[in-house]
Amino acid sequence: MTSIEEDKPNKSVTINEELTASMIDEEQQDSEAGMPPSTRTMSQTTVLSDVGKMYDIDGDGKLDEAEQAMRDMDKTGRGYLTNDKVYELMLEHYNMQRSLLKSKRVVIGLGIFVILLTICNLGTSIAAAYLARETTINDKNELIDVDTGEAVSTQSMSDEFNYTRAYNETEGQRRLCAKTNGIYVCDTTSYLEIPLEEGQRLVRKCKKGETVNLKRTWLDGSDTMVALCPTRRGQYSLMKSRFQNGIEMSLTRYGSSATKDAAFYVLTGDDLIQELGEVCDETNDCADGLACMDDDIEACKAVCDKLRFGPSRLQPCYDECALKRSCQATFTDE
Repeated sequence: MTSIEEDKPNKSVTINEELTASMIDEEQQDSEAGMPPSTRTMSQTTVLSDVGKMYDIDGDGKLDEAEQAMRDMDKTGRGYLTNDKVYELMLEHYNMQRSLLKSKRVVIGLGIFVILLTICNLGTSIAAAYLARETTINDKNELIDVDTGEAVSTQSMSDEFNYTRAYNETEGQRRLCAKTNGIYVCDTTSYLEIPLEEGQRLVRKCKKGETVNLKRTWLDGSDTMVALCPTRRGQYSLMKSRFQNGIEMSLTRYGSSATKDAAFYVLTGDDLIQELGEVCDETNDCADGLACMDDDIEACKAVCDKLRFGPSRLQPCYDECALKRSCQATFTDE
């Protein structure tokens, strides 16, 4: 009896050792296969249902993400997807394709825009380099052409050209007509002139379609502007030009001299003649039947008084009244 009882503990120890060795062997096999023991046990015990097997497309005994998504859409457990579900899938697929197509078009459009912008910047740089070579800055901070000396502008530019009245004295000398001893009539021949270089520049600007105005400054300090260009009809020449408003500009040389200094342009036209009540320097500035006369000085001073100027401004206003002249009608005794 004693020997039998002593053998039982030894037998149980042997069984435990065999179980431990078996578990160690299984863990070694799992580690060699690259699979944790828990995963191996779960994979061996996972079994797909009959419906799940119908979605196991590759037949590997388990459902991947796509297969599982299909299985999740089958709410009724039919083992297949209805036409409604397939339609939803196809609709989502086409919407995704459209979205991708729009994205591609946007990317292509942005690429083309970047290319065009690069070309524009390159063209601007080339134009700026060319313009910098052909232009310079004068003493008036104006951008001018190196060859012609004319102002350059990238937009529509208006230019004014001054003209004056000149007359011939008895000695044959030409000078500007001015107020002399209170006489407002020049007995000698007079004309409206513009210097040669200014006239040539005026013609070039009109040919380019730029805005050109004639400007005359009177003795009282006021100005009169006459528009010349641009016009739809006009003949432009360095010898003689005709403008749409009837003004003509002709190249003239004083006397028999052929030098450049003796050449100038003479202006004629009804738009250069002053009408009744308009400012003038002498009678030749006025239309036929009108004479250049002093304005009513007392009436002018009354206007100054109404303005209620202080002493420092009132006297200059009175002084200007003494210079006011206008074309007025003349009356003769019958």
